[in-house]
Amino acid sequence: MRLIAALFHPRGTGAGDLAEFARAAATYDDEWLRAGPLKLYIDDVVEPHTAALLEPYCGHGDHRGDTFYPPEEFAALLTELDAAGFQAFVHATGDRGIRTVLDAVEHARRVNGPRDARHQVVHVECLDPADVPRFAELGVVACMQPRHCSPDIAGPGRDWAEAVGPSRWSKAWPMRSLHEAGAVLAFSSDWNVAEMDPMVGIYTAVTRRGLAGGPAWMPEESVDRATAIRGYTMGSAYANFCEHDRGSLTVGKLADFTLLSENLFAIPAEAIPGVRTDLVVVGGEVVHEG
Repeated sequence: MRLIAALFHPRGTGAGDLAEFARAAATYDDEWLRAGPLKLYIDDVVEPHTAALLEPYCGHGDHRGDTFYPPEEFAALLTELDAAGFQAFVHATGDRGIRTVLDAVEHARRVNGPRDARHQVVHVECLDPADVPRFAELGVVACMQPRHCSPDIAGPGRDWAEAVGPSRWSKAWPMRSLHEAGAVLAFSSDWNVAEMDPMVGIYTAVTRRGLAGGPAWMPEESVDRATAIRGYTMGSAYANFCEHDRGSLTVGKLADFTLLSENLFAIPAEAIPGVRTDLVVVGGEVVHEG
């Protein structure tokens, strides 16, 4: 397994910690293990009403959740990290939390000048339409977990959907809108919150249905199969500065690939979760046959 380890940067992390992070990034920097990105949190999660929303939670008076940092403090922090060359992976689920991160990236670019930082907003669960084009404009990667938007996890009658209310369901995991606006989508599982199997994620991204089928939830934000597969391959490689040696079957790249039991473009969408791996090759060596 090739591993990229993000280092946790909670509020209160000091200069000494950043120096240690920099040393770790210099020490662990090969094709098998790389340290260096920093993981930050701007808000929490929607279900217990602790994500930061622009408008109040449904049925909870004026409560809108909150950010872990005042916006000005977070903008100054991200600008400092950006100037030091760090890449930030920022957990943000609520529309106000996401906007706070995008505002911080915009501030960093204004102060430091633009660079190929590839800062990520991780989760992007409830996104205001006004902020959709800003991902591409600011070079921010949308790191999303398609399974989270399944109706049997987040949809009508579930804590997520009830917390934001039907008037904001159109903001839920807007994968298609982001893609059409030119944003880079990097898909992942968020295991162990959701299944690690990328077939489950691809199926959900394409159908917006639960694993047992049933009605789709917000199907207008589904993506086609090519876009979903790219999110799990080249999108994620790009998000981690690895597109030069992984993410596609290209001459000169590391020979990391799988042979699947079915052609994902030739089977019904409902069959995608049943697709299994018949062969795994890492660095040109067969490591699994099943």
